[in-house]
Amino acid sequence: MEIPTVEFTCRVLFLSLSFVSIAASAQNQESSPSQMPRIRSEVNDVLVPVVVTDARGHHIPGLKAADFHVFEDGKPERIVAFSVESIIPVPVSIDPAAAEVSGASGGASKISVDPNDPRRTYLIIVDTLHSSFANFGRVRKVLEQFFVKEQPGDAQYAVMALGREINVVQDSTRDAAAVLGAVRASAFSRMIQDTEATNLAVAAEQFTALMRNYCALCICLSSANQSELGECPAAKSRVRMFLASYAERTFLLNQQFLRQLNQIVKTIGGMPTSRTIIFISDGFNRFSGRELYSILMGYGPKDSSFQFPPLDTQRELEAVLKVATKQGVRFYTIDSRGLYTSTSVPGGGFDASSSSSTHTQMDSRGTTRLAAGVPEPVLSEAMSAARESTDGLAQLARETGGLFFENSNDLMKGIRQAVADGREYYVLAYVPENKAMDGTYRKIVVTVKGEKWRVNAKAGYWATANE
Repeated sequence: MEIPTVEFTCRVLFLSLSFVSIAASAQNQESSPSQMPRIRSEVNDVLVPVVVTDARGHHIPGLKAADFHVFEDGKPERIVAFSVESIIPVPVSIDPAAAEVSGASGGASKISVDPNDPRRTYLIIVDTLHSSFANFGRVRKVLEQFFVKEQPGDAQYAVMALGREINVVQDSTRDAAAVLGAVRASAFSRMIQDTEATNLAVAAEQFTALMRNYCALCICLSSANQSELGECPAAKSRVRMFLASYAERTFLLNQQFLRQLNQIVKTIGGMPTSRTIIFISDGFNRFSGRELYSILMGYGPKDSSFQFPPLDTQRELEAVLKVATKQGVRFYTIDSRGLYTSTSVPGGGFDASSSSSTHTQMDSRGTTRLAAGVPEPVLSEAMSAARESTDGLAQLARETGGLFFENSNDLMKGIRQAVADGREYYVLAYVPENKAMDGTYRKIVVTVKGEKWRVNAKAGYWATANE
């Protein structure tokens, strides 16, 4: 029995123009619905792309459907279809006992079979809102090195810069030389000019000065002068107002950032190819103002009335994940800060060993540094907040079946692994026993029989009707 699918007849031109349209549509997404074709299906089957590698990241070929087990919410499911995506296509294997299936949750479109059409789409997104100037330079250099050696094939590439707005660096093309030229162009370099990393450094410096003043007038762990308590309320008010203002500002920026990312995923999710997003960023904290609040808590104010602003962008992040898991878009996320040190983590580059200064500094990497005189708890809290900025990157990769690369100066490794995994993977299909379309999250676990290989698959999906 064959699984009925929806055949796309669009050509490469359609794939290219869809990327160009993202920048305009994302700016007015509340009033302008997506122009991508919408496909409805009443059958709730689930497609699960699975990458199987050894400890060194080498792909394991030759596996059969019988080698896999798939579980939804801890309960085993029966695999009704199985295929292998590789440089040399392998035919789909269908369970003849399976019930009729007319669509696929997580990828309703059939991969293009016309030899003139690309089979894979790799979209590289560089985060220009949260990344520092220095780290952006490193990313640009790595992208140059990658596309210098990339050979033409059945894959197409596109590059975008995502900051306060979406900028298409290079529209989708199979021509690696065209991508290389776009990455090297001065226009790409200018896209980092509005980075918030610089604003964070300035805000941290100003907020630290406010906390020093507060601790001089009020009661903090490091306070030595508590004789002017009469001026404490005003100092406290200044701290509160600064923290609330900064948190509100960054919350609005991060909301828009994630909504634009959502629009990008919706668009690439409609393409009749495999879809991989390589997302390169210094990271972002879902809790707006967390970096400054860590400084406040590190100083240890005795006043327990200080409250962390309850501004959380988890809803926007989850919206991105819902679309990605539904459309079969995998995220490979790369922390562009490289190897973690005290001066490489934004908001957490605190140097307690220095004795040459008593105020905040910004080093050559665009990273805030708090020099001598800062209490040790401030250093610890700030480092914790800086590490939390990787949580969103990790979640994007984990939930969609990709990988998160962090704490390494080898940024090229993440790009190469993402491209390689897009060329060699298995696809499992099953019809879940739980057919209720109640919008709940369903956890997926995939195992390979009798081996200890690394298995990467999307962690789950939200049970909503296909559209």
